[in-house]
Amino acid sequence: MHDDRSLVEARLKRVLDERVRPAVYPESVPLEVAVWHAPGEPVPVAEGLAAEPEPIEVGARWGAPWGTSWFRVTGTVPEAWAGRTVEAILDLGFDENMPGFQCEGLVHRPDGTPVKGLNPRNQWVRIGAPVEGGEQVRLHIEAASNPVILDYHPFLPTRLGDKETAGSEPQYTLTRMDLAVFDETVWQLVIDLEVLGELMAELPVESARRWEILRAVDTALDALDLQDVNGTAAAARSRLADVLATPAAPSAHRISAVGHAHIDSAWLWPLRETVRKVARTTSNMTALLDDEPEFVFAMSQAQQWAWVRDHRPEVWARAKKAVADGRFVPAGGMWVESDTNMPGSEAMARQFVHGKRFFLDEFGVENDEAWLPDTFGFAAGLPQIIKAAGSKYLLTQKISWSQTNKFPHHTFRWEGIDGTRIFTHFPPVDTYNCSMKGSEIAHAARNFKDKGVARHSLAPTGWGDGGGARPARWSPRRRACGTWRARRPSSGRRHRRSSRRPRPSTPTRPSGSVSSTSNSTAPPSPARPGPSRATAAASTCSGRPNCGLPRRPYAPGSATRTRTWTASGRRCCCTSSTTSCPARPSPGCTGRRGRPMPAWRGS
Repeated sequence: MHDDRSLVEARLKRVLDERVRPAVYPESVPLEVAVWHAPGEPVPVAEGLAAEPEPIEVGARWGAPWGTSWFRVTGTVPEAWAGRTVEAILDLGFDENMPGFQCEGLVHRPDGTPVKGLNPRNQWVRIGAPVEGGEQVRLHIEAASNPVILDYHPFLPTRLGDKETAGSEPQYTLTRMDLAVFDETVWQLVIDLEVLGELMAELPVESARRWEILRAVDTALDALDLQDVNGTAAAARSRLADVLATPAAPSAHRISAVGHAHIDSAWLWPLRETVRKVARTTSNMTALLDDEPEFVFAMSQAQQWAWVRDHRPEVWARAKKAVADGRFVPAGGMWVESDTNMPGSEAMARQFVHGKRFFLDEFGVENDEAWLPDTFGFAAGLPQIIKAAGSKYLLTQKISWSQTNKFPHHTFRWEGIDGTRIFTHFPPVDTYNCSMKGSEIAHAARNFKDKGVARHSLAPTGWGDGGGARPARWSPRRRACGTWRARRPSSGRRHRRSSRRPRPSTPTRPSGSVSSTSNSTAPPSPARPGPSRATAAASTCSGRPNCGLPRRPYAPGSATRTRTWTASGRRCCCTSSTTSCPARPSPGCTGRRGRPMPAWRGS
């Protein structure tokens, strides 16, 4: 047979770039845009909505470093578009090669209700599916003109890191503000072709499977009229159905993709910007739940949840409902994803004490896992602290960055210095920003070091630090990736382990080792019904329960679990013997170490 592999693969790339992707939005009309630049720090939503903006054109520069601009976009859906899906394309000047670390936005309705975030790879807002034609569109964008600090040559000296030295020169060019028709069939064709092209690239050239895919792609491209992509996309997709439906071998490595966005609480931006990054990401993901019933999102760090609650109550209400529905998962049980080498054991204990308390108080959720994807190295006593906190599992990712030590396992039990063992998982995909690309999935399968005793790993999926987490249109990619044996996590509390639990090795951490590891194979998950028992990470008060830290009691008859309450409606705090209660402690609170928390009982 004639070897035309390189020709077909080059043809696929060219057709995708030049014809198919541009046809996703076949028709568009411009929106009218006006902008108001906040004079200093970010303002409340009501103030931004009430401000009087001035007209601005696409192509104009906007946004001083660390500034906030409120855009108002208005328009009318053409009558001729009735019955079609219409979206607003709102490109603030994004660089799609950098999914984060640049300008961002949060879209609001005129009444202040948040719609979703705007990020480099998530620039659209659904207007209607279908529309009737003639609808009036009015949206407000709270846009943050955060300067690019890392750029393509990261960590070079820059004046942009501080508002006092960054100047006032506009940083971004308004690129596109349109209403556009969205062609779902063409978009699905883009996903099919991307997934198959990526799979081909990872298979051996002599593999029969690679050639089957090549022939199917070639046939699909033949069926596609390049002068009428929208009219022939369905026919092209039909040529790919069989090859996409062919499953991987039963013994193939399986990947559970769970939505996640790792957000550094303090790094290359002011702390107030972290608050807004978290709000944008949370808004994005709660909006996604409505469109994708299978989607599950894991959000760690109680501090970031608290910021949403305190600063964006309208976003908090949506997130809290999603938690109750089991779709939005408070993960990790720690206040932040902390360092574990420099802090002392008391500080580490308080991470769990305050983190677990927050999730229990706000959601009735007790975490079984510690979630530390971005932690650089681990103290040898951490398993003991994790177990004392009532947790069973640990997940990390950053150990793959080590240039000295290559850890020999991905799923294992980590034994600490006192003999405590924690079931741990280190995702072989080697990133906590997985985008489900073929190269990432293939790397995870090849890289997995515990073949023979396990064949299942987790992939934290989504962009953090302002990347908007997981874009809404990755679900078709995940479904198409079924041929790779990638799959979504269970919608229950976590995967059943009794029948599939691997027999992991039990490495110990050598004294002075630069990097030891840990992670947990199961994705974090929503609350379990019924009673459970938690153990204090540090200590609890041994005196009478009302030791001074007030908490709102749960309503009688609530399905959420509560503690044993005193007549005053207050309960025992969880502070350790060296930590002062914020409120005045009652007599008898001795703070004795080692006491377990009271058992949790259903109301």
